[in-house]
Amino acid sequence: MKNTLRIAFICALAFYGCKKQNEWLDEKRQISDNVPKTLKDFQAIIDNTTIMNATYPTIGLLGTDDYYFPDGIVSSLNAINRNGYLWNKEIFEGQPSSEYNSAYNIVASANIILEGVEALDKSAEKISDYNNVKGQALFFRAMMFYELSTIFCKQYDVNTATNDLGICIRTISDVHHLEPRSSVEKTYNLITHDLKVSASLLPAVAVYKTRPCKSAAFALLARTYLQMGNYADAKEYADSALTYTNKLLDFNSETISILKPYRFPDFKLENPEILFYAVGFPYAVISPSVSSNRSYIDSVLYQSYNENDLRKTYLFAIDNTGKAKFRGSYTGIDMVFTGIGINEVYLIRAESNARLNNVTSATEDLNKLLINRYKKGTYSEFLTNNPDTALIKILEERRKELPFTGQIRWQDLKRLNKESRFAKVLNRSYNGTLYELFPNDKRYVYPFPQNEIDLAGIQQNER
Repeated sequence: MKNTLRIAFICALAFYGCKKQNEWLDEKRQISDNVPKTLKDFQAIIDNTTIMNATYPTIGLLGTDDYYFPDGIVSSLNAINRNGYLWNKEIFEGQPSSEYNSAYNIVASANIILEGVEALDKSAEKISDYNNVKGQALFFRAMMFYELSTIFCKQYDVNTATNDLGICIRTISDVHHLEPRSSVEKTYNLITHDLKVSASLLPAVAVYKTRPCKSAAFALLARTYLQMGNYADAKEYADSALTYTNKLLDFNSETISILKPYRFPDFKLENPEILFYAVGFPYAVISPSVSSNRSYIDSVLYQSYNENDLRKTYLFAIDNTGKAKFRGSYTGIDMVFTGIGINEVYLIRAESNARLNNVTSATEDLNKLLINRYKKGTYSEFLTNNPDTALIKILEERRKELPFTGQIRWQDLKRLNKESRFAKVLNRSYNGTLYELFPNDKRYVYPFPQNEIDLAGIQQNER
């Protein structure tokens, strides 16, 4: 326990983004004798779930069309929540971003591990543990870079990615080093490289779902390539993920209950769909929390569910005003699920197949998912020979399946805006004023917190 706490202390000190922190440097000199040195030490860093599996970025959710606030609520929101909801040019108003710092804290921990394991003995009897630790660190770093890129970068476009500004892709632990912004192309190249190496090193099954496994790395690769519009690779890696595990959760199961505040089993219990478990930054306004959630579900989204669709029953609850609120998170608690699930992988493969004109395979995956979502005996298979018809249906079901799962809806809005047939104008009404967010608007790229600009000198995004 003492050693674990000491490692956690080291990780907490490694709290950096793209900046130099003199306070950290002063502290580091005083604890130089506490540097982790063994595989056990490095695994302890990874297993500190309060750092490695918590407060993942969710600020993109604030800008989505899946929810709304009544006027009286908007005026009571804090600055970040209100600005994000109304797509204002300024978001942070001089405040630091806790989730931005948290993401780079995870990157810092990953870099410490990756540098540390290179100095270790790679003897045959330890090679599997060595590979596992290295693979986990690469996964965590890639996941954070991916989430940050979908907030602070333009949507990936093969025609402009080499010139579009990316994020600071820190790959070393030296806090003296100031990392400038990369390009979007270099950002995604590092993400995919890290994940491919990670997948080659990780075990097929992780001891805990808070640790990544091989199928989780393949699934994150599929998610990344989908976001890039590379549907052939998205399909390939979805195939790979589903080779290791493909079991879906039957919503008719007794493990799901409307009598539970958050409907789904806690991740420690059996939810076969969870490949990797993490929770998001706790914006109360969009969490499933019974006590603090003040948002309501978009009425068009809510009414799109068939009455026999159990997602309508378990994902949402009707309050005393007769309006729907989000309740059912795969965390099984009052937090947003930001991990990776098998349901998402099936939808990635279905969409990719539809776009590649493999219509039969696309509809097979969609039907396999949906039959597990409807009351037993009520689902009628979706059938079509038309790839466009299949694609439209899959995208509709993707929105219905994954509301408030990570930042997926925000990421989908950004990538689908590149296609005129799916581009969508978002709008909100507040105190008689109409607020609109147009496809490919500059406000789809969040500004960096001002303290990051001041300390690191990185270039701010235009809004």
